[in-house]
Amino acid sequence: MRTLFASLVLLGCTTAFAGTPLPDAPHVVASGQGKVSVKPDSARVQFDFEQRAPRPLPAKQAVDAAVNRLLDGLHAYGVADDDIAASSLDASEDVDYDDEGKRTSNGFIASRSVTVLLEDIDRLNEFLDNGLASGAHGIGSVAFESRRKGALREEARKKAVADARAQAGEMATAFGARLGPVYSIGSINSRYENQYGATTLDRIEVTGSRIDPGRYVQPEVEYIESVNVVFELLR
Repeated sequence: MRTLFASLVLLGCTTAFAGTPLPDAPHVVASGQGKVSVKPDSARVQFDFEQRAPRPLPAKQAVDAAVNRLLDGLHAYGVADDDIAASSLDASEDVDYDDEGKRTSNGFIASRSVTVLLEDIDRLNEFLDNGLASGAHGIGSVAFESRRKGALREEARKKAVADARAQAGEMATAFGARLGPVYSIGSINSRYENQYGATTLDRIEVTGSRIDPGRYVQPEVEYIESVNVVFELLR
């Protein structure tokens, strides 16, 4: 949704719009948005691991072993080392308290998360199965991406700038003025959206159509840029 804010400011009046400096002269403030949609060519998957034991060290060792099983099999999917993040670890005691404040220990829980970028997207379902078979207790997220995201964001940014200029020009013309030079450029926001839903151990939820079990429709991913621009007005 594009929004346009226009104001004619009297000389000597100083205001601001979302942190954007405004001139002490007639001006128009425009908010433009650009969006580029493409089919994804990669998927970023987060596998979650958790193990419980009476003591913290066995719990950590068990979760490390499961993570190592996953890592040992990643090269079979063409995953580069730079596309793996597996440094997180949390180990804590699971404690309950009754109504009288009595403490009961349920052992220790060690948990880790591993995030992997899979570029061979046609093997996604097999890849998810392999991660769960390695010992992951769940799949925290699956986000489709494009390896061209840098260029796509730049394209969306150019569309946002053109949109802001077009909106400002239309408003200026409607008030019998001409669009002048850019006075200031405010916030430039980036946003990324995909239609893939949350995942768990026993199911994968997809926003949109679903075909045969174990096969999932690849959604489009959207790269969205927005910008606030202040233009001076000429009479």
